[in-house]
Amino acid sequence: MVNVDAKTLLQSLFLMICAQALAGVSAASNAPAKSPEAAATRKHLNSEFDAGVEASLAVSGAPAHLRAAATVYVYKKDAGFELHRQGSNEFTCLLNRDAFLYGGRAFKPTCWDKAGADSYIPVMLATGKWLAEGKSAAEVKRLIEKGFNTGFFHSPATTGIAYMVAGDLDLDPQTGNIIQTLFPGHYMFYAPHVTSEQLGASRDNRRDNPKLPSVFSGGAGGANLAYIITMVGALDAE
Repeated sequence: MVNVDAKTLLQSLFLMICAQALAGVSAASNAPAKSPEAAATRKHLNSEFDAGVEASLAVSGAPAHLRAAATVYVYKKDAGFELHRQGSNEFTCLLNRDAFLYGGRAFKPTCWDKAGADSYIPVMLATGKWLAEGKSAAEVKRLIEKGFNTGFFHSPATTGIAYMVAGDLDLDPQTGNIIQTLFPGHYMFYAPHVTSEQLGASRDNRRDNPKLPSVFSGGAGGANLAYIITMVGALDAE
């Protein structure tokens, strides 16, 4: 089972950022102006919940039979994600906060399999750290891109699945209570650099048939960590 040690990851990230600064391309040197709307979104996603509440939300992304034995990370607003519970199966869950990278504000309970634990999870942990530090979406995207270019981050070696059966959620920033579901539950299959057009599932086609799969590449990692999305229930027999 592959598990990501948060302390080791953050130490490596620190070295990567230092190297970037020495090369004269530090994120701060070219930071764009931060709009009030973007800052408000990041503040919303930087909310810290009771650890038990956050852990319950995180595992809600998985089917019920995988939840109790999953590894779980929880978020601290001054530090990012930290390990809450070491699991015994090959799934890792956290309340993903990367929506600010594409202008969203949803909290996303997500559980990745073993193939995602050493590819998607490091990027999500890094994104959480940079969110806690107040970096803009543009700065975070630039750091992630550098991580892929240097080989620090990488796409998954095989296909696999990330479960989001609880959907994308709007949460009360004080309590973590669910206000509404912003996007329904779905399954996400790893598909780096795949496009919806390759699937024969254009926007117009999906409007006519919502059960068609689509590709999402707007989150942390972009096309390097794209997913094929299928809605919960879409795989059921007609």
